[in-house]
Amino acid sequence: MLSEVELITLIKQGDIRAFDEFYKRNWRGLYQAAYRSTGSSDDAKDLVQTVFISLWKCRFTLCPEQYNSSYLLRALKNNIINFHKKDAIRRRGVDELMQLSGGNEFTNEDDLIAKELSNTIEGRIKELPGKMQQVFVLSRQQNLSISEISEMLDIAPRTVKNQISNALKILRTGLDVFLVITFLFIK
Repeated sequence: MLSEVELITLIKQGDIRAFDEFYKRNWRGLYQAAYRSTGSSDDAKDLVQTVFISLWKCRFTLCPEQYNSSYLLRALKNNIINFHKKDAIRRRGVDELMQLSGGNEFTNEDDLIAKELSNTIEGRIKELPGKMQQVFVLSRQQNLSISEISEMLDIAPRTVKNQISNALKILRTGLDVFLVITFLFIK
């Protein structure tokens, strides 16, 4: 049986079997922690899946010697915090929109606009340069701190801040155009 450090070394080399073994060893414990926090089996599975997807995406930057099992728990904790923040914002936003619309249901047009905005943002993120995209995803989608990203990628904290700032500028530029076009169609 391979140690976690040996598995991480193999995962870093792209070994899918090592990743599968690592997943099997760690999935249940992470799922139980996520379920305790969310109370939803589906949400817990999604949160855990996100942790492993992120791990696979960042596999080439992993440092097996510095890796320890708390990394997965920290990543899950960040995902859970992000989940609860988004859920609270979503609930508050829906309540406010329902009040503004007089309680009317959302239209298919609203759904289409929301979906298009989400697709636009995801597309713009995928267009970011490699390291900038990686830093942005770790920061905004996995909720890792600047120091955690700096340590994980072995780059200076200032570089992490600059990459995030530049990514946000690029994303805002693309979204400004989208929002103007959307506003024109809504009127």
